[in-house]
Amino acid sequence: MNSRIALLGVGLLLGVSACSVGFASARAADPAVCTADDIQVDVTWQPSGPVGLVALENASERACMLQGRAAVTLTNAADENVPVPTVAVDEPGPAVSFLLPPGSTAFQGITWTPCDKGDSACGVGNGLRVTLPGSTSPLTAELLEFPAPEKNDITMSSLRVGTIQPSRQGVVAW
Repeated sequence: MNSRIALLGVGLLLGVSACSVGFASARAADPAVCTADDIQVDVTWQPSGPVGLVALENASERACMLQGRAAVTLTNAADENVPVPTVAVDEPGPAVSFLLPPGSTAFQGITWTPCDKGDSACGVGNGLRVTLPGSTSPLTAELLEFPAPEKNDITMSSLRVGTIQPSRQGVVAW
């Protein structure tokens, strides 16, 4: 009887170990978080006002995970960061975690308050950098429909940054 119990215990232990190894293998195969090496970014000025549609395209050959919000930074002609008070908002809704397949695009909205270039509290620039959640490597955004870069006509006294979404629906409607 004791040998049966011992064999049953060994069998259970081996079964649990096998399940643990299988679980660890499955976790290792989970897609990695998107990095600056995976993503190309465009920001398109929206005709509805000082609003931008941030498009994050997976230009890699692997699927990667996104969640949260990308940080957006105004830059000047010297390629320096221009300080602008920034607020994170849950627009168009809370952040969701999702898989971004190769060639697919995720979206995030930004909106800002324009200001007078002569005001010392006004951030003035000609470019935007976007840093993915969890990354320290910023990407220089391709700006579409913005003023010509040589004019330094992007002015911001404040910036609001929405959440990354798998669809563009409602991303810039706030």
